[in-house]
Amino acid sequence: MPFKMPRISVILPVYNCEKYINETIQSVINQTFENFELLIIDDCSTDSTVAIIKSFNDHRIQLIQKEKNTGYTNSLNYAISIAKGEYVARMDGDDICLPKRFEKQVTFLDQNPNVILCGTSIQIIGKNKILHYPSIHDEIMVKLCFGNSFFHPSVMGRLNIFKENPYDTRFEPAEDYDLWTRLVFKGKLANLNEVLLMYRVHDQQISVVKNKYQTTVGYASQFRMLEPLIDFEEDIYIKMHIAFKKQEYYSKEDFKKSLVLFKTIQKGNAKNKVYSTTLFEDKLKNVKVTFLKNYFRSEGLKLNLLFFYFKIIKIDDFLELLKIRFVK
Repeated sequence: MPFKMPRISVILPVYNCEKYINETIQSVINQTFENFELLIIDDCSTDSTVAIIKSFNDHRIQLIQKEKNTGYTNSLNYAISIAKGEYVARMDGDDICLPKRFEKQVTFLDQNPNVILCGTSIQIIGKNKILHYPSIHDEIMVKLCFGNSFFHPSVMGRLNIFKENPYDTRFEPAEDYDLWTRLVFKGKLANLNEVLLMYRVHDQQISVVKNKYQTTVGYASQFRMLEPLIDFEEDIYIKMHIAFKKQEYYSKEDFKKSLVLFKTIQKGNAKNKVYSTTLFEDKLKNVKVTFLKNYFRSEGLKLNLLFFYFKIIKIDDFLELLKIRFVK
């Protein structure tokens, strides 16, 4: 039988996934689109993960066992370096592909050669909760200014793009957000508004274990998106953290600096027109309202603070505070 080059290289890094890896692999090999290679990179698992993988008899599966535990991002980059497909599809060892995932993403990318990366909607396993992400490039750009626009294990992209733009190990476990904020300026990005991947939530996930650090390293990527709009300051990441992440306590200075930051960002985009003005201002308004809501719930609308509010914020911001007074 002549060798057939795979169209898709499925990249699956694993570490101690014995509970879920069987179901994950089954969901990949049962895809309606069959022309793929499955590159499984084991990062020195200490449970039965490798034994379960070896129990599969499918020529498309290639297991690489690392001699030393070097981390998730290193596994991704190694798999990309040996991949042979036209496209790279991501998977994690605890998620499940729906049968037509590869077929639908390949069809979309084939029909849209200007799109370099395509994600999908997802559903949380065991729940009715469905997560949708922005579909079109302009919406994705704006969303990336304030957070991630893709669910990492759902993405499929062109191999040459991944080779030219490797994951940065310094940003793990927010290496995906870092990469998207680089790729968004190199080609069109998209998401299919259809659930094609089932996501499992459990307390051993990297995103759960390293949540605080993931948020912290993400600010550098977020600033990459906002840099065309605002000047760098020594405490810019601290300001962003206070404005964009819910705090247990806000000082008056936090409140003032956050409102200045929102205003600076809005003026910067109005002047430089980096992002779609309507989309950007709508998103920024939502972020600002969330901040006001969090601040108010922390501080309360106290009479002794009314003068402070009137002195610092505009009337429309004050009305927002009044509006959310009765929001639970």
